[in-house]
Amino acid sequence: MNQKMKSLKPVDYALYQSIDLDRLVMYAVAEIDKVGLDLSLENIIVGAFILFPKKFSLIGYAEFPDATRVEKCLWRCKGKNRQWISGKTPHGYVITDRTRSIASEVGTLLRAPSSITKNTPTRMRRKEAILKEVANSPAYNKYMNGTKESISEADFCYLLQGTLDSSREILRENLVALKQITKELERQDVLNFLNWLEGHFSTFLEEK
Repeated sequence: MNQKMKSLKPVDYALYQSIDLDRLVMYAVAEIDKVGLDLSLENIIVGAFILFPKKFSLIGYAEFPDATRVEKCLWRCKGKNRQWISGKTPHGYVITDRTRSIASEVGTLLRAPSSITKNTPTRMRRKEAILKEVANSPAYNKYMNGTKESISEADFCYLLQGTLDSSREILRENLVALKQITKELERQDVLNFLNWLEGHFSTFLEEK
């Protein structure tokens, strides 16, 4: 393995387990750039795997990187809805100010493990309050009353603390955050509800 690539070290899983794949790849891109490696698809795949092995390994083969997973992240990140990075697979990728900004945000999270790994009473109460808001929302009431098909886009946006004019990226990120909270609080019923919403409004979430 290239000596520069060897200078990258795995991150403790507890520090990155709640960070989404796309942001982790942007962080990997920035770290690869820092050590002076070309931003080729191959280097990004290997770099992301070295830094975050539990997120970028093949299912059933933990010692190997999942190239497809990394490539899909890059595809999303360079899309017109994000534009977090430039370039194309055949010619390599180009780091941008947006890439560096995302990587910096991730770096801050990785340097502050207490804010991620510890569920203090205050944080737990906040999560429980958010879950209560979900349970009291018009969308959830319709879902539980057997009229889920009547849930409107406005209901959906309200649940995600947004409006019809909100950025779809923000709405998607809020949905991911809600799902993470329901998993942490072991509310499978609410998670089933959120999964249904995600499927039902999949086209809406990809608009704009």
